[in-house]
Amino acid sequence: MSEPFLHWTSDLDTGIEQVDEQHKILVQYINEMHDAHVAGNREAVGQALDHLIEYTVQHFSDEEDLLKMAEYPLVDAHHRVHENFVNKVQTYKGRFDNGDDVSQELLDILETWLFMHIRRNDHGYVRHVKEKLGL
Repeated sequence: MSEPFLHWTSDLDTGIEQVDEQHKILVQYINEMHDAHVAGNREAVGQALDHLIEYTVQHFSDEEDLLKMAEYPLVDAHHRVHENFVNKVQTYKGRFDNGDDVSQELLDILETWLFMHIRRNDHGYVRHVKEKLGL
């Protein structure tokens, strides 16, 4: 196993246990995809990509449910950000399925998007959610 592609750092923590645990699992899936890419294992890249998409969709759904419970006023905007990201990754998945080697390009996008999304978008709801839900 190679050095992890992504490293979790404490500035990514939201302090909401469910959200943080799911974010860490997303990082693990991205690292698995990276390892498969480095090993040149296209089948494993595809499996990791499938797992990543499936888990990302579930995480976004869980996160949006949490925001709705907390009556977060920007939940619709947050949903649109999630939806746009899933559509972008699905486009890469389509290219991958058609034989394109999109691994490195997708890994670069995932790295930038995930951490920026957590630091900007997700950290933006933390105070509201904690206050509303008593977390």
